[in-house]
Amino acid sequence: MSLLSNNAQALHILFNEELYAIGTPKEHKVVQKSIQFDYLGGNNRFFLLLVNCPNEKYLKKHHLDLLLKILQAKGLQLEDVAILNTANQPELSFKDLQTFFACAKICLFGIAPATLGLANTASNEPFTQEGVRVLATFSLTELEQTQHKKVAFWNVMKAF
Repeated sequence: MSLLSNNAQALHILFNEELYAIGTPKEHKVVQKSIQFDYLGGNNRFFLLLVNCPNEKYLKKHHLDLLLKILQAKGLQLEDVAILNTANQPELSFKDLQTFFACAKICLFGIAPATLGLANTASNEPFTQEGVRVLATFSLTELEQTQHKKVAFWNVMKAF
């Protein structure tokens, strides 16, 4: 969507002073839509955690408690990460996430990398995409309920 307008009536309503365009129309830059995400945390360490929790703004309290325990075990706090609920984001792309969060790491909890336009990998096999470390793992519910999945995840997450 271009925010550039040559419509005299629209410009007259928006501006009450004379405006002059210098140069040819080819020299005008198109303003891209700004990307906005509503997330939990401070993103101080540029570490993005993606969850999928339908009917929740961010995630269920017991899932947040689980994530906070994981973070604490890694020496991190909520202010160090950004937690984004993908259920509330109609369209997500790796590029949009990378641009908005300037993330160095992304952990996908129960979310297939292909939904972000990335190659699918097996759970708990980290890879690097455009300088960003990516780890796809089990959903928070699976980690909460299955001990061997929790252990498999933690063995990778310790060094991630």
